[in-house]
Amino acid sequence: MTEDGIGVPLRRREDRRFLTGRGRYVHDIMLPQQLHAVFLRSPHAHAEIAAIDKAEALASPGVEAIFTAEDVTADKLNGVPCAWGIAGKDGRPMKEPPHPLLARGKVRHVGDPVAIVIAHSVEAARTAAELIRVEYPHPAGSHRSQRGDDGRRAPAL
Repeated sequence: MTEDGIGVPLRRREDRRFLTGRGRYVHDIMLPQQLHAVFLRSPHAHAEIAAIDKAEALASPGVEAIFTAEDVTADKLNGVPCAWGIAGKDGRPMKEPPHPLLARGKVRHVGDPVAIVIAHSVEAARTAAELIRVEYPHPAGSHRSQRGDDGRRAPAL
């Protein structure tokens, strides 16, 4: 084994502060007039979004704003792009599908972000997020035809 080659242990400088509880994380940063964001996420694996009612949540103490897909689209905020572009063998940039900030019209997986609550504290944002009413008319797996009369899911055949 060489002194500076493969297999040589690296002396890390940051470990001591983290192991002794003196590490500084992004969560530890508190700035004057700082606001906090909480995402309201879908509980469904696949469902259409019929309506989002954020009126009660907007009236909640400490809430500055609540954004849905319609809001970010109206403000012309684009989605989250790939971290870096990749070129094909011919040198042309890759075709990148849209990566919307928030689910618009339907959710595609459990945890799909539906709304963002901005508030003066994390607690205020979480409380407001719980007050947002999202109407999912027919989440996947909840159609009457897929359930028995007693409401239990029919066995897969």
